[in-house]
Amino acid sequence: MRFTLFAALALVGTALATPQAKIAPGQPCKADGSMGVCDSGLCVQTPDQTQGVCQ
Repeated sequence: MRFTLFAALALVGTALATPQAKIAPGQPCKADGSMGVCDSGLCVQTPDQTQGVCQ
């Protein structure tokens, strides 16, 4: 029982620690990070756009 709980926690921790894709400047992105994260951390997306651009 303890091993099963430990294994489940390890699996969840590994899944959460998986790095997201990095996006180069000038490439399309989404402000919510669903397409990945900009190298600079800045995705410029206005509310009327479906995608923004990494800065």
